[in-house]
Amino acid sequence: MLRELRIRNFAIIDDLRLHFGAGLNVITGETGAGKSILLRALGLLCGDRANTDLVRGDTNEAIVEGVFDLPSGPAVINDLGLDDDDDGLIVRRHIGASGKGRVYVNGSAATASMLRDLGAHLVNIYGQHDQALLLRAGNHLDYLDDYGHLGEHREAMQRAFVDLRAAQKHQLELDERARHLAERRELLEFQRNELRNLAPVSGEESQLRAERERLRHAERIARVCNDGETTLYADNGAMVTRLAKLRDEVESLAVAVPDLKSPADLIEQGRLHLEEAALQMRAIASHSTADPERLEQVEERLAMLARFAKKFSVPSDDLADVLARIETELLEVEGHDESRSRAAAVLADCLAIAQRCADILSTERRAAAKRLGSAMANELADLGMDGGVFEVAQETSTVRDVEDLGMTGADRIEFFLSANRGEPAQPLARVASGGELSRILLALKALTAASTETPILIFDEVDAGIGGTVAEAVATKLRTLADTRQILCITHLPQIAAGADQHFAVEKREIGGRTISETRALAEEDRVAELSRMLGGSASTEAARYARELIAQGKRTGRRAQQRPGA
Repeated sequence: MLRELRIRNFAIIDDLRLHFGAGLNVITGETGAGKSILLRALGLLCGDRANTDLVRGDTNEAIVEGVFDLPSGPAVINDLGLDDDDDGLIVRRHIGASGKGRVYVNGSAATASMLRDLGAHLVNIYGQHDQALLLRAGNHLDYLDDYGHLGEHREAMQRAFVDLRAAQKHQLELDERARHLAERRELLEFQRNELRNLAPVSGEESQLRAERERLRHAERIARVCNDGETTLYADNGAMVTRLAKLRDEVESLAVAVPDLKSPADLIEQGRLHLEEAALQMRAIASHSTADPERLEQVEERLAMLARFAKKFSVPSDDLADVLARIETELLEVEGHDESRSRAAAVLADCLAIAQRCADILSTERRAAAKRLGSAMANELADLGMDGGVFEVAQETSTVRDVEDLGMTGADRIEFFLSANRGEPAQPLARVASGGELSRILLALKALTAASTETPILIFDEVDAGIGGTVAEAVATKLRTLADTRQILCITHLPQIAAGADQHFAVEKREIGGRTISETRALAEEDRVAELSRMLGGSASTEAARYARELIAQGKRTGRRAQQRPGA
């Protein structure tokens, strides 16, 4: 439970410390006195977004701190990686006027996100905003699931739907890619076939250019090489023969003149080189035959290579690499088809899993809807709507594809109400009055609260639009809830305030030219005065007598509640 609340420099609250107790804690006061400020402070301790406008104008920082007794030991904060404390849980939040804030849990730095997770375990706040939510049929499913303990099934459905959406997105991306690849494939296959027919070879252009030059000058090459071979080697007066004769003469003189040995060797080397040159020229001449047909083929091949090189914007020697890349890309295109097949299978599996989760939810909801209808009839009877009919309409979509499902399954839930015996039930938003909405909301919260372990329930003016005997019924219901958990209730009804275990009054005063909101715990006589004010009189009038009667009645109601089995 919330043991203590401390507020400093927050809106029109200067410095406030409140000690709450178990059971029903009631907060009353004139409209505008600052009751909603207390609620906003509690919201901050539960992770609500901070607003710098809440920092008192003449200060730099507002501080809100709450001391809680944990319902189940330190597990709830250990799960969040926070330090535990034997004295319970201390949450402190600083809101800076500059926009910077700090959060501490048991003295350790934390985040607003952690507070939201923590607050979900500790506190449920119900305000007049919940009535507006109740009027929207889209929210009715949440009430039903809370009542039916379907949280785990919903989480399973959400996980399945997230996976389903991811699989669908992947499938759509692959399909979109496939549409582009279908056009791309046609082009790639055409280019591949062209290049395969071309059969390019790396370095081919250089070889063809060299061959073309030999074919163009074949006759001249043959003539020059034949003449050269004759001059160097084949003729009777060929240079090789003449050099051989000169070598012999020089060598014969080298016996007498040793210095001639070196010239003789050089002449021999020259003769050998010339002989080798003659032999090579003979071989070249033998292969240098004019071939106009082959020359035409080479020219055509070079022109074709040049055309493809221009087409693909690469050197002709790189055309073989282009063909390899195209064939690789076509393999990837074919692999994409396999990926689409696999993705389609995954999507079908995810749809089947999500459909099973939705079917389980639908079945559980049908059972919960029947129970909720009966339970609400009893609750509403306790709240002065005896004979009223509360029905839960369930419409389940036939699941054929992804679009037939949502994060919450395939169901649409809407509450129907007949507030008067004999009248047909109609959609809640169409027929419920403000007072009826207040009681329906309280009944729903009473039932859903019983299905959760949240130890603190906060009601902000749940009594809107009701009075008289209905107010007494609402007070009894709140007392019943207070048997098993701590209740904080902001109210304008004396019937509810009279049943409080602790009663706090909020007042607005002007001190030193500044408006200050103050809250104080009320003793017995103070309660009489406050209830008299709420009844429209003063402590010395008939209102004071009635206030004492209400307080006495509240105590009797509390004792009866404590004596019920299981209380």
